[in-house]
Amino acid sequence: MLRSLSLAAAIAATALVGAFNAPSSQAAEAIMAASSQPADGAIKPGLSVYYVQDRFNHIDEVINAATWMKKIPGDPLPMLNYNVGAGPVLTNKNDDLVGAFIQGYIKIDQPGTYMFSVQHNDGVRLWIGDTMIYDSPFVTPDLFSPNLEVVADKAGWYPIRVIYYEKKSTSTLELYWQPPGAGSFEFVPAAAFGHIPGEQDLS
Repeated sequence: MLRSLSLAAAIAATALVGAFNAPSSQAAEAIMAASSQPADGAIKPGLSVYYVQDRFNHIDEVINAATWMKKIPGDPLPMLNYNVGAGPVLTNKNDDLVGAFIQGYIKIDQPGTYMFSVQHNDGVRLWIGDTMIYDSPFVTPDLFSPNLEVVADKAGWYPIRVIYYEKKSTSTLELYWQPPGAGSFEFVPAAAFGHIPGEQDLS
């Protein structure tokens, strides 16, 4: 279910906009483009996702579950703009007890400094260009990350990987960016995401 803001959620989002204006809490991370760029015909829209289902309290438990538990493929995620309250988690049919392994590529149109921010409920771990840029592994109510500053060395497709879980009640997973020269944050658009079907790392 895609993001649908109620009036209360819109008020809450307005209250949280200061998170986007806060300075980064860490030094800028260098990210590297994929060493072998995907061929135009091979890459498909969205991000691939596999699910595991159990009661998780930490991201490492999700990773461990993938070593022995059945992994359920899900429909690709067009973008990361999920704020669904008590509804199904991402493209999974279940409302609770879901872990997700999300993978693909993010298109960087120009080199330079990018700012990212994640809103999540519950835990999430995010890599871009094989660099972990955010790790919030525990159960949490809706939480914005600090501004995550990265430096892209060139234009092209960059690997992106997300491990996420929702324990119970409500789920949120949203990814925002501020490209070089932009004046504000926005959702990373669907056009910036791609994946190669069957290419999946569950570690």
